[in-house]
Amino acid sequence: MNSGVKPRRGTSGVVKSVGRALALMEAFQNWRRPAGAKEVSRALGMPRSSANALLTSFVSLGYLWFNPKNATYFPTLKVGLLGDWLIRSVRRDRALNAILQEVSDVTGETVCIAMRAGFEMQFVTIYPSTFPVALNLTEGAVAPLFESAVGVAWISTQGPEDIQDLVEAYNRQPDVNPITLSEIKNRVSDVAKKGAAIAYDKVLPGTGAIAVPYPRAAQGQAIIIGAGGPEGRIRRSEKLIIDLIQRLVRQTLG
Repeated sequence: MNSGVKPRRGTSGVVKSVGRALALMEAFQNWRRPAGAKEVSRALGMPRSSANALLTSFVSLGYLWFNPKNATYFPTLKVGLLGDWLIRSVRRDRALNAILQEVSDVTGETVCIAMRAGFEMQFVTIYPSTFPVALNLTEGAVAPLFESAVGVAWISTQGPEDIQDLVEAYNRQPDVNPITLSEIKNRVSDVAKKGAAIAYDKVLPGTGAIAVPYPRAAQGQAIIIGAGGPEGRIRRSEKLIIDLIQRLVRQTLG
């Protein structure tokens, strides 16, 4: 049960050069290896000359390293430092990490911290499961905002107007299955009733996940606590996991 980093979907209303720059960085996040200009050109759907110009610019700015021996490019540590301050602020939250550690110890399931990244949720901290069969996530992997438990939990932290704007912005993208506002409102309503977002067979077949918003934001960004694993095990532990996370949050934050 593995989850990898997915490439960015097409977006509308984005300056082309900005979109290409971010798409390039996300492509390397997906590949996690050096790549040549031809591969970059094909992956980003752009002319070879444009890909060369983009790559050369990133090399000049110090965000890519060029290896002349095999004509490949790879991100430098400067890329990782761009958002490192935000991730470190989350990882330094001792109260939050104490909650994750106890949920991990009690349930044995994969436990995570997730934050929004566009129309996806990114896993910034992972506590691996202790079971032989488990939901295997890697830090930096992403899940769909509207389909995953962590995504719906994040949406539940937003106001009605913000949710409407989010749905409309998502539906304006090319090549996506439209989402109805009523559907999202129903999911948010379920979070309010159950105290958590619950999803089965959404991101990966045969898996289940439970997610609860963490009341303390990081630099204004909502944080979500999640736990996931094989569907059967999560269904059997559903109430235990929800009650445990909620109790730990109350005890920790008062």
